[in-house]
Amino acid sequence: MSSLRTTLAEAAEQNHDLIIILSRTDYAGPVLKENGSYTSDLSTQIGALNKELKQLHATTEDERKDHLKYRDSTVKRYAAKMRGHKGQEKLASQQEKEEREFLEAWQKENEAKQRHEELTKALNEAEVQHEVMTKDAARHARAQESLDRLYNGIFGGPTPEYPEEDQIEGSVSRCRESTAEKRALNALRSAHNSLGQGLNSMQEALSMSTYDMWGGGTFVDMMERDALARAQNQVTQASWHIEEARRVQPIIRPLSQVNIDMGHFISDVMFDNIFTDMAQHDRIKSSNTQLQRAFQELQAQLGDQQQRFREAESQTKQASQSLDEARVELQRVRAEAFERFGGRGGEAGPTVGDEAPPTYSAM
Repeated sequence: MSSLRTTLAEAAEQNHDLIIILSRTDYAGPVLKENGSYTSDLSTQIGALNKELKQLHATTEDERKDHLKYRDSTVKRYAAKMRGHKGQEKLASQQEKEEREFLEAWQKENEAKQRHEELTKALNEAEVQHEVMTKDAARHARAQESLDRLYNGIFGGPTPEYPEEDQIEGSVSRCRESTAEKRALNALRSAHNSLGQGLNSMQEALSMSTYDMWGGGTFVDMMERDALARAQNQVTQASWHIEEARRVQPIIRPLSQVNIDMGHFISDVMFDNIFTDMAQHDRIKSSNTQLQRAFQELQAQLGDQQQRFREAESQTKQASQSLDEARVELQRVRAEAFERFGGRGGEAGPTVGDEAPPTYSAM
């Protein structure tokens, strides 16, 4: 009996260290699996987007060639001039059509490139997290093997059922929930940042539009359209981030409809006057109102998600503390049981302290 008590005392520090490692790395296995699915999904999306980018680039190049052909063709301008006013109007209309188609193709390709950058960044971050979790999972496996050897050497047979197993599983589940809530929160923060940038772009567009009403000219028109295009891209990015958040937290609502009105090229640029400028200014104000409303709704959702994350994180911490206390108590009970098994009868012998080994099945 004295030998067993001595063995337990000698093994207490090693047992304690192994339990700490297991407690800190319990999350790694389930979350690593979830991270693997997430990484695989990102890789699939990037692969599909690579194919789409090739097609979009080819389309953009074709439209660019057509646009330059009509814009720079001396022969076509001369032929239109020979046909008189109607011929020049027809050429101008065709030039506008080709330019619009080129700009639309370019914008689609640019949006796809930005989406590719976002996905690649997310994949890189997921791979870094995967590496960290892989190391923790390996630490967990090594600690488990060491604990198995330690317990087999001390007990030399089966151990009673671990009464806190359900609590441990609940702790792991809450850890996973906390991780998901944090991921959703980070995605909403990215969406919030994108919409904030979109509002800045809309303010720039409004400033250019106001200037245009006072005779800003074609250059101001193009700056206005560029600001609107940036706002549209930023709204699109925000929508992607929100959908990412919704994949892990379905209670999050989609982004409200935001229509960034780009105006009409012919009336706003080619036939620019105070009336078309005022009409475009009203359209930009309407788009800005929609964007502000969406931004406010997102702010409210961000606050709700922060609260969900705080609650999940608090439950995870509480569960970790309860689990530690249960393991300490189990160690004490197991030490007393081994004292009785060692020949002390119904009298519980002295415990080996809070560092005595837990059961095998608990690990």
